[in-house]
Amino acid sequence: METYPQLAVKDLIDVAGQTVRNGTPGLGHRVAAKDATAVARLRAAGYVVTGRTTVPELAWSGRTPGCGNPFDPTRDAGGSSGGSAVAVATGAVPVALGTDTGGSIRIPAALCGVAGLRPTHGSVPMDGITPVAPSMDTVGPIARTAAECLRIHGLLAETTAEIQPVDGIRVGWPSGLWGDRIDPEVLRLVEKVAEGLEIVEVELPVSRRHARGTGYTIMLFESARRWWAEYQEHPEGLAGRAIGQLRAGSQVSTSDYEQALKLAGEIRDEVDAVFTTVDALLLPTVPVTAAPHDADTVEVNGRTEDVETAYYRLTALAAVSGHPALSVPAGRTASGLPAGAQVVGPRGQEALVCSIGEAIHRTG
Repeated sequence: METYPQLAVKDLIDVAGQTVRNGTPGLGHRVAAKDATAVARLRAAGYVVTGRTTVPELAWSGRTPGCGNPFDPTRDAGGSSGGSAVAVATGAVPVALGTDTGGSIRIPAALCGVAGLRPTHGSVPMDGITPVAPSMDTVGPIARTAAECLRIHGLLAETTAEIQPVDGIRVGWPSGLWGDRIDPEVLRLVEKVAEGLEIVEVELPVSRRHARGTGYTIMLFESARRWWAEYQEHPEGLAGRAIGQLRAGSQVSTSDYEQALKLAGEIRDEVDAVFTTVDALLLPTVPVTAAPHDADTVEVNGRTEDVETAYYRLTALAAVSGHPALSVPAGRTASGLPAGAQVVGPRGQEALVCSIGEAIHRTG
């Protein structure tokens, strides 16, 4: 009997004939008339959609309600593609589609001990996918390995590339992005998987100062522009955190948004410039391990930080710059919780990013 590879799809993405719910009680619900291009391309390659995965309301969270971490069910799976990461980590499917605006593929991949690829912005069509912030939105794979992520990305982007040796590759280490604001165990694991690479310390001063705030401003403004008026007409359509996010976004001025876009361009230029001296960047994906479900804050080297802020802090760079970024497992802490290593590369260089990620995964 012939078998077909199974695919889970985040519940922001159209699958013909199925209802898309966006994690909301009613806002943005639709019955898909046809597959999103991302789904259609994987179907054409033989994949069968076997499930839809949980997402927080409008994907507006780095935490996914109802998703327990596969390594400790009392803790987060991350978000907003938490359901997709859990589906892969538990073996329910070999591959799942997620979306990544500020870090929504990479955060849950890191916290759940799997691989997740945010592709170059614009490299995979976004039609049939509920938008969060179009200037930052991407769709990509979550799988067990970097090599599998690259293979799936090739199907999604209609490109062909293979994992290559990484001998002689120079990898930038932008430690200024995290400084001492990182769990020492997480840092130790990422440093360990970096040992087989040629590491070069690099500075990204504009990104360090502005990436998080810039990305957040853009997401707030663009999301509110799409959803705020509709929510006001149908307030029963939302019930949680997304309400506050849309309200905050409705108060972001056009001038502040335009200034954020200008800063995003400066961050993109800074990252492009660093790739003239190194081939890729390596950094932790998330500076902490998965937080307990009931925790609003985490301790980061003795300092208290909001969970969502901590999760997003190191994924913001590629989210704002538009460069491809991959999270791969870097091992587990003494308490058994996964940590992720993040590789960021030049635009269009998913093969390089995944090749480095595959080498890291073998080390971890």
